[in-house]
Amino acid sequence: MMRGKQMFILLVALSSAAAARSAPSDHLGLHATFTASNGSAIEFNTQTGVLRSPRSRGAKLYDCSDELQVCLTDRHGFAFSYFRKCNDAELGEYKRLRYPPKIVSALHNSDVWMVFDAAPKYLFHYAYSKGIVGIYVGPTRAFDFRSVLHDRNFRLASLDAMEYHITGSDIVAACSE
Repeated sequence: MMRGKQMFILLVALSSAAAARSAPSDHLGLHATFTASNGSAIEFNTQTGVLRSPRSRGAKLYDCSDELQVCLTDRHGFAFSYFRKCNDAELGEYKRLRYPPKIVSALHNSDVWMVFDAAPKYLFHYAYSKGIVGIYVGPTRAFDFRSVLHDRNFRLASLDAMEYHITGSDIVAACSE
């Protein structure tokens, strides 16, 4: 009787350890800070559920990720989602994402600048091997990055003063092959 109980406990412990290893690492919590040249910062932390940015001070941050995507939102104007597997992006299945992006610019298929309908006041710079490496905030509170989609004269360099670069070695939402 005692041996059966010990085997059951061992089986439960082993299956719990296997489940923990197979769980996506970002469910342990994403924490990243993006800093502008003037020292201003955007910070998000899924462990504490906090988002701090010039457009959203101390908002509640939600992790809406699943097996397909890494997804973050404050449900009030900050939203990001992208594929966990880079190959899914190549298939063009963006409608499957919770927040399908609009591509503003792409450079050699490894760097992409995108805006989301759910977060038009932010422009995300995404690099496949590194994840979100930059976040742009418009020059005014009402600025809508979707407007640059139709501007043939738009240049990303014009937004340098509003770019927040990731600091540290954090990797946020990088897809894998």
